[in-house]
Amino acid sequence: MASNLNPANAVTASRFLTLPPYVWAMDHGYHQVAMLLLLLCGVLDLFDGAVARLFKCQTPFGEVFDAIADGICYGFAIIVLTAYGRVPWQAVTIILALGLLNAGFRYVYAKRAGRTTNYQSHAMERLVAFAAYLGGFGTLGFQVDLFYWTFTGLLAVVVVHDAKRMVLDPVPPPRPRVPDDLPAERDRTERKGVSRTAEVS
Repeated sequence: MASNLNPANAVTASRFLTLPPYVWAMDHGYHQVAMLLLLLCGVLDLFDGAVARLFKCQTPFGEVFDAIADGICYGFAIIVLTAYGRVPWQAVTIILALGLLNAGFRYVYAKRAGRTTNYQSHAMERLVAFAAYLGGFGTLGFQVDLFYWTFTGLLAVVVVHDAKRMVLDPVPPPRPRVPDDLPAERDRTERKGVSRTAEVS
């Protein structure tokens, strides 16, 4: 098992360094600079996964930490935009409440599983990715009401859908770890995992 103190988690943590200058840029009206900082935060989000694969340092904690960093970075940007009156505070309040509710459900899921784990929701992953665009739209003032209220409705649907699976449905067993020097065996294990998932669905 790789240590939690690894290059991938360091890249994830470095995303927080973009937040103070983002506030500075917004406070001084440098919206293009603020947008570039959001883009840098998003690039680092993509880069940490590549680093984890390159150095073979994937860990359950890293998955959870990455999800937490997404929520903090994009949530922080949206809160800053709300403070400067650039996005609708009503939609942002609902978004943040749903985000906290989803975090609570994920905590319940981890307790039920009895291990550090990040519930995999493809719909939520795509919504979180779109949250980065929300920050960009708010920063540049592009179709803000349309995108924020559409996102709020979609997020409510996904949170309710995922809540059932995290709180009520059976927790699947963890996939067996395969040594990195056995790629063929790892591929077979992953294919079996996909097959079992398809059968359950």
